[in-house]
Amino acid sequence: MGRYQLEEFFDCTYTPLEEILPQVVKEELGHIGYGESKTAELAAAGDDGKEKAQRAVDFWYIKALDMFGRSDSTRDQRYIYWGLKRRSNTQAREEYIQEVDPLIAKMGLKVPNPLTGRQYL
Repeated sequence: MGRYQLEEFFDCTYTPLEEILPQVVKEELGHIGYGESKTAELAAAGDDGKEKAQRAVDFWYIKALDMFGRSDSTRDQRYIYWGLKRRSNTQAREEYIQEVDPLIAKMGLKVPNPLTGRQYL
């Protein structure tokens, strides 16, 4: 999950989620920072490290895109209407791609094809 995606639930109408959100965001930012720095270190470590980092990106990138759900979901519009989320699945996925692709490229890694191996388009 990208940094920008953590904003999805701010001002959520579901009070229990709204109450725990500051702690969740703090923890997730730590996870994001750790993953980003370790992936960059691995990619910069040389041939073997870069290959390992690329394999991990190839595997997890597609899984991350699928975590947003189906683009043709009818539920996401209901959740937006109810104030449970801010963006459609498609919009959230596109914003994630815009945030993450430059990070992958900056590490000298190849951005995977966003359609290959996907379960939810």
